[in-house]
Amino acid sequence: MQDVPLSTTLPDTATDSRLQLLSLIQAPLYLFDVEAFGIVWANESAIAYWDAASAEELYARDISTSASASVKLRVVQFKQTCFEKQQVVHEHWTVYPKGSPRGADFEIYPFTDNEGKKLLLMRIKDINPILDEDMAYRTTALTHTATMISAYSQELELVYTNTAAGKSMPVGLSNGRQRLVLQAELHAIVNALAVDGQHDAEAQVHTAKGIRWHALHVQRCTNPTTGKQMYLVTETDITEQVHAKEEAYRLAFTDSLTNLPNRAALSRQMDELVKTNPPAHFAILFLDLDRFKVINDSLGHAVGDQLLIDVAQRLRQALGEQGTVYRLGGDEFVMLTALSVEYNELKRIAEHVLAAMADPVMVSGHKLRVLPSIGISSSPSDGMEVSLIMENADAAMYIAKANQCGYCFYDAKMSSTITENVKDRMGLETDMVAAVKNDEFELYFQPKISGRTLAVDSVEALIRWNHPKRGMVPPDKFIGIAEETGQIIDLGNWVLRAAMKQQRLWQDQGLSVPVSVNISARQFSANDLLANVSDALKQTGCDPQMIELEITESMLIGEPDGVHATLQQLSAMGMRLALDDFGTGYSNLAYLQKYPLDCIKIDKIFLADRSRSMLMGTILSMGKVLGLQVVAEGVETATQADWLIAHGCDLLQGFYFSKPKPVAEVTQYLIDNGIPLKDDGRRVA
Repeated sequence: MQDVPLSTTLPDTATDSRLQLLSLIQAPLYLFDVEAFGIVWANESAIAYWDAASAEELYARDISTSASASVKLRVVQFKQTCFEKQQVVHEHWTVYPKGSPRGADFEIYPFTDNEGKKLLLMRIKDINPILDEDMAYRTTALTHTATMISAYSQELELVYTNTAAGKSMPVGLSNGRQRLVLQAELHAIVNALAVDGQHDAEAQVHTAKGIRWHALHVQRCTNPTTGKQMYLVTETDITEQVHAKEEAYRLAFTDSLTNLPNRAALSRQMDELVKTNPPAHFAILFLDLDRFKVINDSLGHAVGDQLLIDVAQRLRQALGEQGTVYRLGGDEFVMLTALSVEYNELKRIAEHVLAAMADPVMVSGHKLRVLPSIGISSSPSDGMEVSLIMENADAAMYIAKANQCGYCFYDAKMSSTITENVKDRMGLETDMVAAVKNDEFELYFQPKISGRTLAVDSVEALIRWNHPKRGMVPPDKFIGIAEETGQIIDLGNWVLRAAMKQQRLWQDQGLSVPVSVNISARQFSANDLLANVSDALKQTGCDPQMIELEITESMLIGEPDGVHATLQQLSAMGMRLALDDFGTGYSNLAYLQKYPLDCIKIDKIFLADRSRSMLMGTILSMGKVLGLQVVAEGVETATQADWLIAHGCDLLQGFYFSKPKPVAEVTQYLIDNGIPLKDDGRRVA
């Protein structure tokens, strides 16, 4: 067959002679018209194979009525392959000449008649009658199942594909070596088959859609026709599942800001190292950035985040192939190295890191220089438990920070030199990991008093930690830790929901009291702030007009358009916006004019420091001019209260009126001090 150029258009007198030659071939041959979907010529063997009474009866058969849509599409694909790619198609089909199933291997060639019509020349070989109905059902299922099924010879030549596998494979694929992307995986499969006879694998394969991930089941079997060994392959496309798994892993073990592996990834890696037998030798360098909080608070979270990204890049470059850099949260990083654990080598790494961090970096027009303090501990010499190794490195880091020496190795003797404050902080940091899940936090509320009526106008929600062993922990003990570790976002979201829930409870009781909630810098800069606020409102059923969000000036120093858009959307939800601690930062008048603020809160330092008290009158007057409500914090004496009231301060807040109180106590305070009633005029019992 290969010596006859069947795809060449024949002269007028040559077509019949060509068909006469084909008639002499004993194997069944016939010409198929794809458009008409019927046989237009057949030799005697083909007529007999199709159980036709005559050639005319065979040509008159309406094959299209019994062919499925998938079969018709497949035949069209055969024609494209034959004529466009000039390739011979090999297929195994089950056909039904007169209702009885028959199986055979087909070779399909391009054929152009003397009128230029493109036909398919079908050659049937290795005829294998299907003897029973059960086999027919199985063959039909094999052909039309969505699972990709193919067979390869012992030499890995492709000998069979069902419809799904044929569609999946790229044009021209004829050998198993062309299917797998990595030849090492092919060798692993072949070696496993030699031992067990079957093998399961997940591998990247070449397909008509490009490289995809497939789950493969390969088994060694015997070709029922030839008796030779062959490989039967079942494939399922799992690309989406693999990508979803990769994304889930990335989210679970990657820091979203720096793209470094996170605390969970570090814990997992260290856990694997300490469990090896014998114990693995490794070291960690615990880094905390000096003065980062000052930079973050003064220049804003946007600058701070960009600085952290730059630090991550420098640390990664400094460590190179000697280990892995992790970000724990806030400005804390850990370098883990399993290759260099000798004292001198770790000393060299620490000094190299300090040198790499020494050069200043330009961030948003600011020239910043931030150096780390580094604590170093090794395993197993300094501990064989993850928590102990981390604690020892953290302790060494605090010594380095206190002594301003850049880095410090852990020494068992230094335990006595670590202050109780450091130990206390480390303990709180550890306990905070589970505190939110264990519901150890609660809200206290401090009233704000109207300067006009001296009645309660609203309250501010303040978080407290009810530690199971330490008792009530004040916020100045743990808020800084939460900010440094990144847990402030979870805490802030908890406060937001809890405050809205309590406001709704008061509203249902007839106490119409607005509640102020502090928003941290990290919350404000998070991409999901608006979604979290919206979800909290929906979950609690709280009226947004009864909520005031307090932000600080440092949050307004970021990208102006982004800050403005966020504030506008929060305001559009119906909530009030207050600028907290006014006067301690930039005190920029432009902020008050540019952003949709409703209120400014004067920091308590203006009342406590007489040298600054003269500015109070100016701020109060400015608030009136701009149409902003003014709240004075830190009111502790009658003299202060009288002065503020005389100068028209809208709201007063401080210990003179009330300390922050738990829910039950503040509820009674609201009742006793004239909180406004609900609109329907109901009186509070």
